[in-house]
Amino acid sequence: MARILATGIVTLDHTFDVEAYPAEDDEVRALASTTQPGGNATNTAAILAQLGHRPGLAAVMAAGATGDVLMDQLKARGLDLRHCVRRPGTTPTSHILRSRATGSRTIVHHRDLPELATADVAAVPWPEYDWLHFEGRNPEALASILRAARDSIFDQPLSLELEKSRPGLEACLDYADVLMLSRDWAADIADSPEAALKHLAAQFPDRILTVTAGSAGAWMATHGAIYHCAPISGLRVVDSVGAGDTFNAGLIHALVSGQPPEQALTTAVRLAERKLAQVGFEGLAAEASDPGAWPG
Repeated sequence: MARILATGIVTLDHTFDVEAYPAEDDEVRALASTTQPGGNATNTAAILAQLGHRPGLAAVMAAGATGDVLMDQLKARGLDLRHCVRRPGTTPTSHILRSRATGSRTIVHHRDLPELATADVAAVPWPEYDWLHFEGRNPEALASILRAARDSIFDQPLSLELEKSRPGLEACLDYADVLMLSRDWAADIADSPEAALKHLAAQFPDRILTVTAGSAGAWMATHGAIYHCAPISGLRVVDSVGAGDTFNAGLIHALVSGQPPEQALTTAVRLAERKLAQVGFEGLAAEASDPGAWPG
């Protein structure tokens, strides 16, 4: 299996299950609560480990006992943390309200750690990896990091997740072979995912471009063609936390395993649907290894 390096953020997620999302000034009792590692690149890397790959993570983590515990938890999930750096501060936290009625989630995030800097990854041996994946954050440093990675690799694919629009992030698109857009990012470009892909495909005709669109499925542009993977019918959403991260992991897994892009799109969507239908990420690899268990 492939050696994959994911670069992004690590958080500590505090998740509270509620019957339905509360109104302002309500006081409600949580039906359940959990605390677990999170962050987009972290989730994607952990799922890739489930799928049999050897993922590493490059991120800033807090110094101190809480950071130590978080590192142990990530190592237990199969992540190589040699390229993570420790900094004084508090571990970033996400407080997540998850509605049992709809499966949707609302996230309040707090962070006081510095973002990953160019110097933090200066010693990363980029050519040793089969795939490089980056979260689209901290654009000024990210552009420099992407440039250094691109200049040092030969033909390894480089993917970039674009979840939130941030000033200056557009300059990073030139360095990626695979661009993974969220529905919100695509909406800033055009009034539909397909139109957004057509617009970007004209700029980047030799790239693989994807847009995830929740209940509408996902789209891909590649080699001048646009593909759509519709969702399965009757899917009951139980937990949408990390569904996009799961899609990204499924896409990387499929592409690095040699699947044609249009088939990789379906693989990624079906894996994300498995995530939506269950709480948490455990057991996704078992489902992925049993084609008969896949819906659709």
